Amino acid sequence: MAGLAELPFDGRLYGAEAIQKAAYRAMHAFTLDLKVDGDNILCTLIGNITTERGAFERAVEEFRKDVLDYQLRAQLQAETAPIRNLIIGLAFSNARLNPSE
Repeated sequence: MAGLAELPFDGRLYGAEAIQKAAYRAMHAFTLDLKVDGDNILCTLIGNITTERGAFERAVEEFRKDVLDYQLRAQLQAETAPIRNLIIGLAFSNARLNPSE
């Protein structure tokens, strides 16, 4: 085994979906065991047999960054959904915004 890392994430700040997406991106280097413990999401990262120790450590570092990235993307998507839906609705509607036309 190339490595083992245990990372806790605060479930009030990070969603399981963001963690799963980040793990999917890094599955070339490790597998993920995910457990919920109260408000915490506990991640055990288990290095693949073919992953060298240095590569595993870099993958863990990238995993942490990716979890934050996916969480922020989800928040931005939720925050901008109403305006995005309005723009899409207007783009596909037959309504005219300019009454002089």
